[in-house]
Amino acid sequence: MTDIVDFSAFPRLTGDRVVLRELQPEDAADLFVWRSDPEVQKYNSEPMQEVRQASQLIEELRREYSAQKAVHWAVTLSGDDRAIGLFGLVSWERFHRRAEVGYDLRRDHWGRGIATEALDAMLRFGFTRMQLNRVEAQTIADNHGSVRLLQRLGFRREGLRRAYSLEEDGTYHDGAIYGLLRHDYRPSVDQA
Repeated sequence: MTDIVDFSAFPRLTGDRVVLRELQPEDAADLFVWRSDPEVQKYNSEPMQEVRQASQLIEELRREYSAQKAVHWAVTLSGDDRAIGLFGLVSWERFHRRAEVGYDLRRDHWGRGIATEALDAMLRFGFTRMQLNRVEAQTIADNHGSVRLLQRLGFRREGLRRAYSLEEDGTYHDGAIYGLLRHDYRPSVDQA
């Protein structure tokens, strides 16, 4: 099977208000803002304690792109190059034409439709340029914001993993599995 995505130039995606661009080492301080925020990381991973951790994550994600395993974008607002989010297509299975989405967004940008627009741009890229047939998402079942985002873009809940994630308070949360097939995808934002 021939490569679908040309990895020689990083794919830049745009929407009406967002630009998804290559994550740069200079983005570490911005990335640290939301990766150190306990509220943003509540359903994700342990909050970062040092900017150095953000730098290391950026290096790791850039290596994944170079190895053609995943694509991670810094989400910015049109006209402002500062990173406010990190969205990616990961766990790419070329033969099976599937990948998984992951996303993080700075808390002061929640509820504005930014995540919907960024994820929609990523899905367009995945279903057209990567020729994916299926995109998966995993989220904590009681992460209502994430669940609404996925449902808004047409994802269907396909399963539940009981007691999947441990919270800092010692309670466990169920993990929900969502999927979206190419023939069910309807872009929610006009292509830019």
